Amino acid sequence: MTSIHAAPSVAPVVRRTCYTAGTVGKECGQFIHNFCNSLTAIAFRNNQAKCYDTPNFKCDFGAFSEFSQSATPPNGIPDAAHCISTLNNVTNTCDGASFGGYGNVAGGGFTFTLDPNQGQYGQLEAPGS
Repeated sequence: MTSIHAAPSVAPVVRRTCYTAGTVGKECGQFIHNFCNSLTAIAFRNNQAKCYDTPNFKCDFGAFSEFSQSATPPNGIPDAAHCISTLNNVTNTCDGASFGGYGNVAGGGFTFTLDPNQGQYGQLEAPGS
């Protein structure tokens, strides 16, 4: 009789920083999966950004390739699961005012941002947003 034991799945360690001012926008969480699954290869020190509109404000998302090639996974296409974990962490733990924030998975090569702002996609932001 052979016994196979799967290694327990360990959630990645997510580090995040919450913004402390700006537009309140907890509704941005609904766009996380779409954003994270839409990312393509990003060259080192470059980024990709995408904006989504809600009825009252916009949600700006970004993925920045800012860590070395020795990061896990290596730079290139961001890991969607890392992106989702990080941005869900921002949405769920920056709950005090829901200003958004940014973070990364420990050892990962990318930083992900979620930033609610006044206005709609394609419009200039109001000063101080």
